[in-house]
Amino acid sequence: MNTNIKTIKPKPLAFFESNPLTLKRVSRPKVSIIIPVYNHIVYTLNCLYSIKEDCEQNDVEVIVINDCSTDDTLERLDTVDGITVITNEENLGFLKNINKGIKASQGDYVLLLNNDVIVEPHLLEEMLAVFENRKNVGGVGAMGIHPSGVLLEAGATIYSDGGVDNIGRENSLENPKNHFLKKVDYCSGYCLLIKRFFPDKTLVQLDEFFLPAYYEETDLCMQIRHTYGLDIYYQPFAKLIHFESISYGKEVTDKKRQLVAKNKINFYKKWKNVLDKAPYDKTRLNQKYLNKNYIGEKVLVLEDALTPKLLAEIKAKDCTVHKVAILLKDKANIKNIKKWQRHGVEIVYPYVSKENKTISFLKIISFMAPGFDRIETKSIINKFYFYLKSFIE
Repeated sequence: MNTNIKTIKPKPLAFFESNPLTLKRVSRPKVSIIIPVYNHIVYTLNCLYSIKEDCEQNDVEVIVINDCSTDDTLERLDTVDGITVITNEENLGFLKNINKGIKASQGDYVLLLNNDVIVEPHLLEEMLAVFENRKNVGGVGAMGIHPSGVLLEAGATIYSDGGVDNIGRENSLENPKNHFLKKVDYCSGYCLLIKRFFPDKTLVQLDEFFLPAYYEETDLCMQIRHTYGLDIYYQPFAKLIHFESISYGKEVTDKKRQLVAKNKINFYKKWKNVLDKAPYDKTRLNQKYLNKNYIGEKVLVLEDALTPKLLAEIKAKDCTVHKVAILLKDKANIKNIKKWQRHGVEIVYPYVSKENKTISFLKIISFMAPGFDRIETKSIINKFYFYLKSFIE
């Protein structure tokens, strides 16, 4: 995984004036990318430029919904070949724009995408691979990265009171706990791949109960999971930079807080019968709560390296269903580590935090151990550590 991402800045308008954008247009798209926009044309052009490679490699249609922009968005979009532009007569906001885009789309899949993102190469390929290689998939989200180089989201979790958290927010990109494929409660709507139709053949639409904004994608993922029995996955090998709060302007903080608080209540009311039951509770993010979507015994394995015998044991399990985490002394043989992270195995090792501090093997154990039913180790030193720790506690 590339964790050496420097601070990202969008390309200036002058770049696009001398480098006109052309995207491949197809008659039978597999994926429809829906991008609502309101002003900030420089971000929209950067977004379109970043998805050009994915469009070349996949059968994609791009639908841009101009939500009554007051700058030169429409004029600039008219110079981009290969996209469909829908211009609203009145400002509708994110939720209604997504619904309008889905109605106009033709793909088997729909990618909800903010205009204030820059996607890294192969994003669609990595997200589609989850649908193609896993059973029972209802939605896939990507690794969201802040332009300053810290993590924004590695999936998200929901609490029994309707509260939510972005997993891994503001973590160092070096933190390996955010580098493995896993099931999550939901993924944010700035990059969410879903099928265009629910399993009962009804067209996907965001619930207007959550107008004007917030909790709409959380509710959609709850529908996918609890109404249709499908899973939401976080795919860390699909990555994008997200310039937060650009899409619809930097909202007044008080107004945003009021909207979030209002829709948190609405969300809880709608899903009370689900949220009042396990595995949801009021626990804030800890290892035990992060493990709540797995079934059966949860095992933490302490090893010096990925041995053939260990890999043979985990190969026999679906680690997106049955929790097996491996804590290594270091990240030697990173190529092999990535391979198993793609299979849903949490492989953790010492790393450097965003404050440039080393997070040690023992510190990682102290955080992770309470979330597991059993800890396995063949190391005499590790066994002695747990023997002493039992007396201290």
